[in-house]
Amino acid sequence: MLIKMHKNRFVRLMNTFSDYDMKQFERFIHSPYHNRSQQCVDVFNSLKYYLFEVPGINFTKAELCVSVFKDTKKINTLEVILSKLTKLAEGFIVIERLNRQPYIKQHLLLEELLERQNLEYSRSIITNTINRHETIKQRGEQFYFEHYLLIGNRYSHTILLNEKNAWKDLNEITRVLDEFYLVNRLKLMCEIESYKKRYSTEQNEPQIDPTKELLKPDSIRENPMIAIQYSMLLTISNEREEDFKELLSIFDKYYLDIPKNELLSLYSTITNFCIRKIVQGHSNYAQTLFSIYKKQAEQRVLSNRKYVSGQLVKNIVSLSATIGEFKWAEDFLKLHINDVKPDSRDSVYHYNKAILAFYQKDFKTAMEHLNQTEKIDLSFELGRKTVLLRTYYELKEGLAFDALCKSFREYVHSQNGMPTRLKKAYVNFTTVIRKIERIRQQGEHGKILPLIEKINNYEFLTNKPWLIEKLKELPAYKRALAEETVDD
Repeated sequence: MLIKMHKNRFVRLMNTFSDYDMKQFERFIHSPYHNRSQQCVDVFNSLKYYLFEVPGINFTKAELCVSVFKDTKKINTLEVILSKLTKLAEGFIVIERLNRQPYIKQHLLLEELLERQNLEYSRSIITNTINRHETIKQRGEQFYFEHYLLIGNRYSHTILLNEKNAWKDLNEITRVLDEFYLVNRLKLMCEIESYKKRYSTEQNEPQIDPTKELLKPDSIRENPMIAIQYSMLLTISNEREEDFKELLSIFDKYYLDIPKNELLSLYSTITNFCIRKIVQGHSNYAQTLFSIYKKQAEQRVLSNRKYVSGQLVKNIVSLSATIGEFKWAEDFLKLHINDVKPDSRDSVYHYNKAILAFYQKDFKTAMEHLNQTEKIDLSFELGRKTVLLRTYYELKEGLAFDALCKSFREYVHSQNGMPTRLKKAYVNFTTVIRKIERIRQQGEHGKILPLIEKINNYEFLTNKPWLIEKLKELPAYKRALAEETVDD
């Protein structure tokens, strides 16, 4: 039996390494402090050759054994070394993470110094570290977490030095804890409300809000992160226009005070709110959402990781196309397509080119691009099949249209983990577009106005404006309107 290497834990970790990570890890395993096994170095070098110097080769453990040991039978030895390399890689990732968080590093140093009762040495470190930390202008969740830990170090130091003098630090750590708690509690409350809206979750027990008393002091509400999160919670909970406008106003006022790596989460919540409103039929939110996406792109707040989500690129290009912002969308796609993960980059590119062609009514070009896409995930597949079905309709490809209607409906029903509201939205879409096609073929004008009314009454239906537009394009639509006018 040939045992392939691509599913090995260490290989999967290596595949997440950037060029910088690879160079640093190579230095890491050559350090005798971290690794004293030459075999680990040899296996790593062979893996690096297979994965990066001749990529695409689906090699086996036996082939790796030949490369390292000149013997195909040392699979067990290889397994042990791969396990050691996995542990080394995990340790390396932790250290690299710690190096990107200098104040967490200082906190751990102070904890160790205090545990060793080295009070004089730790005093100057505490003072200098807190002073430097308080000069940070962009303050997000990470800042308040670090601040709480460092003030806690100072409180512990004071207790050890002279417990009677700890009162001031005790009050300070309580205030800092409130800030840290509120920033994170409000964020979680926003996520709870978003989850309930997205999945129609029923709460059997009343939701207790422990934040109201803490939010009363003006000094607390002037905290940028708390102000944004609280305004976001009101917006998601109440879904009132005035709350959303207030949120955008506060966000515009404070976004420069929020670290870039934390802005993405805030943008995601705001854009998801807009998307929900658009799905509910509030088309005026489309232009607002485009403005938010545009600002997000200009600020380069599209990802906290190495790659930009293909789903985000898809959402941005699709929305831009629906409101006619083709030039901006083309430029956006050209600028960011290479930021998408390589294994899905081509499909994401062709899908978005298909969207742009479709909305510019170049349906044959749209079909050419759709034929060059492959399945990535559920969301991408739903979008791909929807555009493909609409393209078949526009091109009057009757047989392909009927076959896809049936298979798409079955595909949606087969997705067990898919939210009910999403299933209904896509099942209703296939039902309605099939009825529109039947009316187009048979000219049953008497069914047009009742179907438009039914479309408007659907709680869950994707592409609602387009479906109504297709009905109104039918020659029988004018006849149906004329008959209704006569009846009135």
